[in-house]
Amino acid sequence: MILAFALLTIAQAPEPVPTDEEIVVIAQKLNGLAIYVGRDAKGRYHCDLSESSGNARLDAQLCKTSATCVKKGATEQTEVKACIDKRKSTLLADFRRQWAERRP
Repeated sequence: MILAFALLTIAQAPEPVPTDEEIVVIAQKLNGLAIYVGRDAKGRYHCDLSESSGNARLDAQLCKTSATCVKKGATEQTEVKACIDKRKSTLLADFRRQWAERRP
């Protein structure tokens, strides 16, 4: 009975909001990612990451941002990187806000 209660308590514990240190680690991890944006035969944009940031939602936002940069005309690697870098602080702020909203 006590074990069942302990498991129930653990299962209901909310995920903590990431600390500033964790956000810094995630931001550093984003700096090390390679992002590949391409188009298929139908003209749809696709994105792949060299590795995950550790959060699927953040990965999806990063891919969406990258594809948007390319759609807006960034073709060279430096142009795409500069475009993404402009949005990185917003991506991390959105990540923190969404994480906080998931808490009960």
